Amino acid sequence: MKPTPDRHGACRGQRGIAALEFSLTLTMLLMFICAVVGYGVLFWMQQQLAAAANEGARAAVFARFSGAPDVNGAACTAAMGVFSTGSAVGCAITSAPCAWSGAGGQTANCATISMTYNTQSWPVLATMQALIAMLPGTNKDWIPSRLSSKATVQISQGTP
Repeated sequence: MKPTPDRHGACRGQRGIAALEFSLTLTMLLMFICAVVGYGVLFWMQQQLAAAANEGARAAVFARFSGAPDVNGAACTAAMGVFSTGSAVGCAITSAPCAWSGAGGQTANCATISMTYNTQSWPVLATMQALIAMLPGTNKDWIPSRLSSKATVQISQGTP
């Protein structure tokens, strides 16, 4: 038996196809938008980490030359000031001899400010990671689990 068209010219068996196509298209569009937003947040956060590390490096130099007793604390405080309170950003500072010589060939001291961010602390990225894990295939490292940035600054010219 041949399907009969209704008053709009569509066959009775084809009525739900438009709704099905719309739902599949909308689902794919929403997944694409979420992916773009998620990766945008990753790039933005990486830029924020780099800015925070640079701010911490500037603060370390300023604290060292203004005679502050806790150079590392001042650098981390300045670096964390880039972010709002309660964020999942970590700050660590290491002091070590520089890879280059200071004035007069003496050993110079450097401070390295390391900023890290755990991407799993943001629910949207954690959800995207769970969705990616369900895809077939072997490589599922599309979203990094941790972002990091470092800045190294010379804080002294060396000791005589």
